[in-house]
Amino acid sequence: MKIPNSNPWDELVLEVVRAARKRLSIIDFEMQCRLAPVSNGKSYLDRMRVAEKLIADRTIEKDNGYLRIAMKDVPEWLLDGLKIGSDTSWEILENIDPTHKLSQKIDRLLLEQIGLDGELAVMTALSKKLPEDVLSRIRHISLTDDSAGYDIQSPSTHDSSNTVLLEVKTASRVATGFNFFISRNETRVASQNENWRLLGVMCKPHGFEIIGTVPYGSFSQYLPIDAPSDGHSGGRWESAHITVPFSIFTAGLP
Repeated sequence: MKIPNSNPWDELVLEVVRAARKRLSIIDFEMQCRLAPVSNGKSYLDRMRVAEKLIADRTIEKDNGYLRIAMKDVPEWLLDGLKIGSDTSWEILENIDPTHKLSQKIDRLLLEQIGLDGELAVMTALSKKLPEDVLSRIRHISLTDDSAGYDIQSPSTHDSSNTVLLEVKTASRVATGFNFFISRNETRVASQNENWRLLGVMCKPHGFEIIGTVPYGSFSQYLPIDAPSDGHSGGRWESAHITVPFSIFTAGLP
């Protein structure tokens, strides 16, 4: 089921899922739709059509005369909105999945879809920022080696005689902090190279926006602690999903 990608539709979807989360009766929901303000694309019939589509899509369902959330997986139309960083899409997800059971799955799906695009946006930004005579030194490492511990090797935009190793993390979730996955190998390489930087990119409806960079020492405190420690039988983490404050980023390219 494809829901049109327009603000009125997104807003009506949000109205319906909020009603389903509250377990509103179908009678009360219909009354709510009749009393709601009417504007272009947001009439009583529009609201009822959205509800019917969400029921057909099994995002919500009728349960003994009441609406309730029924989604077991992320529908493609919602994933499309999350991918471009739509605030309304993330709010829809919060109402559909308040316990965040699907959050990690969604984050990984988005990472697969927007990760490379974020790296390409950084490559483009570097090529515009750096002098022409050093452009040949920009290398998109992750295309040929996903075990290097960084995605891009480039001259520094501040001093092109220096080289920086950039691990690009792209996110589309609007939150109080920057959310991303990082591997143990990436943190190992980061801890051993002073010129390694995590470079944050936000995917927004208007395109990709470079947040800035963070050295390993500024975000290492947010990493999980091994239990009990490396080399012991208690195990160790190989990939972590962490959130860091935007305030630790240095704006712009390194």
